[in-house]
Amino acid sequence: MARAMGRWRLLGNVAFAAAVLAAAGGGAFAIAQRRWQVQPTFHVRARFPDVVGVEPGHRVRFQGIDAGVVERVVAPGRPGDPVELVLRIDEKLRRLVRRDATARIVMEGMIGARVVDLKPGLPDAPAVLDGGLIASEPATDLGELMRRTGDSLREFDATAKQARVGLERLSAIVADVRDGKGSLGKLVRDDDVYDGLVALTVRGGKAVDKLDDDLMAIKQTWPISRYFEARSYYERDKILYRPGARREARSLTAEDLFEPGRAILTSVGKTRLDEVARWAKTPDRLRAEMVVAAFADPGLDPETAEALTQEQADAVRQYLIDRHGIDSAGWFRKRKVAAVGFGANPPRLDDQAAAAPSRRVDVILFSPQT
Repeated sequence: MARAMGRWRLLGNVAFAAAVLAAAGGGAFAIAQRRWQVQPTFHVRARFPDVVGVEPGHRVRFQGIDAGVVERVVAPGRPGDPVELVLRIDEKLRRLVRRDATARIVMEGMIGARVVDLKPGLPDAPAVLDGGLIASEPATDLGELMRRTGDSLREFDATAKQARVGLERLSAIVADVRDGKGSLGKLVRDDDVYDGLVALTVRGGKAVDKLDDDLMAIKQTWPISRYFEARSYYERDKILYRPGARREARSLTAEDLFEPGRAILTSVGKTRLDEVARWAKTPDRLRAEMVVAAFADPGLDPETAEALTQEQADAVRQYLIDRHGIDSAGWFRKRKVAAVGFGANPPRLDDQAAAAPSRRVDVILFSPQT
């Protein structure tokens, strides 16, 4: 009996040891995968004036996809020469990385690590060669952008003050004419007033353009861009354009989803979205990015239509996330889920807009072709 118990105990110990070794081996394999050491890869190079915060092992992304790692940082040959990054990229993405692709260094989160973000080139450009050099964009410093924006705001404020003075002067002339203290010719022929108003108009236009450029640059930097992604502020004409991805869509009418004229989901609408969630969470679609696009009737007031459709798109997105965890793509991986209200103006790239109902919500999946 004692011998029998000993054999069982021995078998149990062996099984336990085997399980531990299997878990350790699986963990080692997972770590190797995260470092892109066990799957086929290719290399591209990019050069930057400086690579502050970037080290070997930092992540490389392609259109938001986890694409590889920084393999090596090559010091410049002479003072002032650029620093070269050697990037190890998933072989499956080779046909999507074109020779005119660009690399830039961005920061994940407020205090997150820096990553190298690859922007795709033109679809008809040749694929990059193994070890090929691609163009780079200088890293955008958020502090410098904020300083520039502050300068633009001050310039805009100064222009507004001058405009106020000019308008007050013009108003005084009009009052004199109205009270019989002058003639209409005084208003028409006052060259100083005319020239001043023209100069202010030009200067004000330039100030607004400069401020708009600065704010757009801030929107595209990390972590600010995370806020705009969460609030779904996108370039509407481009959000539905994915040249390197397969497009699949489910279209639902607003009547099926919401209370009339509102962004409140009905019980029927939630059932419809439950079906969409099951469709979107099949294993072959887990890597796909999702865009929830809402549209309104063309006859609706433009501002009202845009506000309504944005709220409807946000409501669908939030339900899919809260109820079905649609933003999860597996352990430690997140799926991008955008929500965009197009109002009464469907984008030019939406080739289904002509045949589809005006008031609808499209749930679109873009699967990378790798």
